[in-house]
Amino acid sequence: MTDPLKDSRMHLLIPHAGGPDPSCLHALSHLQLPQLGQLMARWTATEAWQAEEDGLYPPAELALAAACGQAEPTLAAWAAQQAALAWARVTPVHLAVGSDGVDMAPPHALELQDADWQDLATVPAQLWPADEGWTRQPHPEGGWLIGHATALDGLHAASLDRVAGGPIEPWLPHARVLKRWQNEAQMLLHALPLNARRESEGKLPINSVWISDIGRSDGATPALRINSSLSRPWQEGDLAAWCEAWRRIDADTLPALLAASARGESASLTLAGPRWARRFEPRPLGLLQRLRLSFSTPPATPVLESL
Repeated sequence: MTDPLKDSRMHLLIPHAGGPDPSCLHALSHLQLPQLGQLMARWTATEAWQAEEDGLYPPAELALAAACGQAEPTLAAWAAQQAALAWARVTPVHLAVGSDGVDMAPPHALELQDADWQDLATVPAQLWPADEGWTRQPHPEGGWLIGHATALDGLHAASLDRVAGGPIEPWLPHARVLKRWQNEAQMLLHALPLNARRESEGKLPINSVWISDIGRSDGATPALRINSSLSRPWQEGDLAAWCEAWRRIDADTLPALLAASARGESASLTLAGPRWARRFEPRPLGLLQRLRLSFSTPPATPVLESL
């Protein structure tokens, strides 16, 4: 992964910074993050964003929208530059029907290869054709961006992050056109030889799409960088891998933030969990405070528990 801090602004957002499961609080108490502890002791919370339990967007996306100057998350956060169009993100997914309903596998569990993407590209090409005014381009995290001058206006959909790895029923769209596009995509995907081949190889079939992040871009670029290395273990509920990812962030990434702050440069850190995102910035310290911190570093885990 490219170091998100190789940038003069030194503003960092870490999604899924809070534990992946309430049962992890005991493990959090043993998670040693000395750099984050130093940072929390020297910095102070300046902004916070709370996500409603049934809100369409998680706290990380609310914080990202604020960094873009947006009232709510849109594809401005993904730097879609054609402001004359409204945009949406389309992600191929696997839906599994169980006894309790329909669950979505995390998209990374599909392990899509370049050849798979070439086969899948026929689906958005048929559903959102250029001769009907649609623009398509790859999404940087997989899937596609679709843009149109008018067809997406007034539509709202839950973030992929809200749905991945869990039941889809609470997050299904209300708009008829979104339901129709999803149904048509499912029929097109069912007919793809790609899925027969994947199933013969023991892989999950791609049997649906998720349409999300609908909005107009003003071409703004967020004034921060994102480290998403906690996202996959968080979505998989893998506490050991999540803790190890945090240790790597603490050792490899946070020292640059502390160093930038020590040089008097602009720096901030936003930590986002399932309930809250909080932004931290440097604050002046008195001599006594600096002396205390030179002998001991307070634990950082209470901040993670609060997310």
